[in-house]
Amino acid sequence: MADEPRLMHGDETMSPVDLPGSTLIGGRPLLWTTTAIYLAAAFLLLTNASAINGWAVELPPTATTARLVAITEGWQATTDRLGLGAPRALVNGWWKRAQAARFGSERP
Repeated sequence: MADEPRLMHGDETMSPVDLPGSTLIGGRPLLWTTTAIYLAAAFLLLTNASAINGWAVELPPTATTARLVAITEGWQATTDRLGLGAPRALVNGWWKRAQAARFGSERP
């Protein structure tokens, strides 16, 4: 009987750590989570078009893939023209410089 699952009530969680206050965010955690996922996806769609294009380019070549690549290239050009890809390009530049860094007599 000790191994039977028990029902949780109210603010109870299965966490062994006691958390102060309510563990429910506004009483609708599924709505909150869904909203957070949609906002993150929209943000990435707008600011990371080159990653979407990179994914499409790596797909096996088919007629559908060719259309998809054309669409993602157009989307990347649009976001670049609007300046939405600038933060990603800046961070990518930092990363490329860090990759190229050499220490002492280290060869590339």
